[in-house]
Amino acid sequence: MFEHKDLDKILEDKNIKAKELTIRNENLDRETKALLEELKVSPEQLTTFIEDKENFTEENWKELQIEREKLEQKLQTEIKSIRNPLEVKKAYSERKVDQHWLFVK
Repeated sequence: MFEHKDLDKILEDKNIKAKELTIRNENLDRETKALLEELKVSPEQLTTFIEDKENFTEENWKELQIEREKLEQKLQTEIKSIRNPLEVKKAYSERKVDQHWLFVK
């Protein structure tokens, strides 16, 4: 079954991935802030503009809706894939099977 070392490695890998996601999120926040400053608009103004169908051609509006749906699906997938390391550790510790088998040659 899983050794304690294996579980620690899994938890370490999860922590590294969480840190990578945090860094990626911070980068996206910086890029978003820079874009908003460049356009000289607030996030609320941009949201209002994007949600108004009258600001786009029919083709652009359909494309925007498709991309929005893709982003929403990706976000939901990533949210579902996040696991609590403490719950994982607890679950593995509860699955521990003592070595009660004898090796026979």
